[in-house]
Amino acid sequence: MLRKLLFYCLSVAILATFACLARQGELKMPSDALRADVAAEPDAASESVAFLTDYDEAAEKAARDNKPILLFFMTKNCKFSAAMLRNAFADVQVEKLAKEFVCVQIDMNEEKNGAICDAYNVAVSPTVQFVTAQGAPLQRLASVQSGERLAAQMQIALTSVAWRDARGEEEKALLR
Repeated sequence: MLRKLLFYCLSVAILATFACLARQGELKMPSDALRADVAAEPDAASESVAFLTDYDEAAEKAARDNKPILLFFMTKNCKFSAAMLRNAFADVQVEKLAKEFVCVQIDMNEEKNGAICDAYNVAVSPTVQFVTAQGAPLQRLASVQSGERLAAQMQIALTSVAWRDARGEEEKALLR
């Protein structure tokens, strides 16, 4: 009983100390770093990844160049979308891998993009959907992602496409 009382008093004292320090600005909470990271201008576009904004144009380019598509579904007023543009898409590894994709930025609030959001069943911003050059969906990432995680998923998408292409060539050879 005495231990519980001592533990309770110590806990209250620690919490009161943290509250005072936080009020004085001397204590930075982990959530403060996230808020600072996310509090960006929503129109801050990625300087490093070249995004198209028209899906039809991107689909034609992907078919012509035989590249998979990276669809980045976002909204201009979403702080998490802005954070991904500023951080994840600025990652060095993501920049390199993005050259292997046709990257498309889809603003979910624009009426013209409603059909593509419905086609891929996307309702959350931000969402990254990987698609083959023919439009077949691969994997999806919903919510804000780090550059490291995005790069890993980009690599997996490229591997999936290569595997599909190899399997398709084997099937064609068998049919001859």
